[in-house]
Amino acid sequence: MSKVEQKKRVEAVLFAVGKEISTERLAVLCVLNLKETNQTVQDLVKDYENNDNALRIEKRAEGWKLTVKDEFIPLVSNLVSSTELEGPLMETLAVVAWKYPIVQSDVVKLRGSGAYEHMRELVEQGFIEKERFGRTYKVKLTKKFFEYFDLPSAEAKMAFLKLVPKEVLEEAEGVEKEAEEVEMLQEREEREKSAQDEIKKAMENAKKPQPL
Repeated sequence: MSKVEQKKRVEAVLFAVGKEISTERLAVLCVLNLKETNQTVQDLVKDYENNDNALRIEKRAEGWKLTVKDEFIPLVSNLVSSTELEGPLMETLAVVAWKYPIVQSDVVKLRGSGAYEHMRELVEQGFIEKERFGRTYKVKLTKKFFEYFDLPSAEAKMAFLKLVPKEVLEEAEGVEKEAEEVEMLQEREEREKSAQDEIKKAMENAKKPQPL
């Protein structure tokens, strides 16, 4: 396989996954060895740095991620608000995120009576969930919220984390832990399948008549 083809494969997987992915997992999906995968990612990182575009490949704690450059975050935010989430919905969701934990009655005080409809739509779209709390409801951020609104750099992330309550961070850690567990299960299944294939092959070889 040529280096150009390797780059195309790695780039396609990074784009399709849309989240942080380990080098090992990337290698499996691209049908490359670890050395080839590392070198290909490094080459792509340089390509993105040298080309004047809005994307970059970022090294993270447990792998790599194709993401947007910091200066284009406002543009992306505007795009999100104009497509899946309209302006008023985004504003209500922002209130929930920054004042979290918060009850429904407080959201309504801050956003007006229209917040009832906003929260109904946000529940339907999976960004928040509600649970009974006395005469009102607790409004909670969901896993979809943390997966959807990903910040692209360590600096931006730290600035965000300083403003986020401990409860929200615990929710986010739960999402990361679940993702890691899924990766571990997938890797274990692949190892077990590989071992079974090797055993099957060895048994088939053992059945073959040996040359005298």
